[in-house]
Amino acid sequence: MNKFDAYVLTFGPFILLFFILYLVFDYVATNPNAFWNKWFKKTLWIWLPFYGLRRLIREVILGKKR
Repeated sequence: MNKFDAYVLTFGPFILLFFILYLVFDYVATNPNAFWNKWFKKTLWIWLPFYGLRRLIREVILGKKR
């Protein structure tokens, strides 16, 4: 095992735990709608291309069924 793997195995779980705690505290601090709106906007670059590709395939390539 090299040094990088040791660092990832040592600090990775702590970083993941802090991120989950951040999400929980953020959820408690605001109402659910504001929380989801904020996180949808922050993660838009991840899920929007997949959603757009799905719609492109369904509507353009396969064609709309009437």
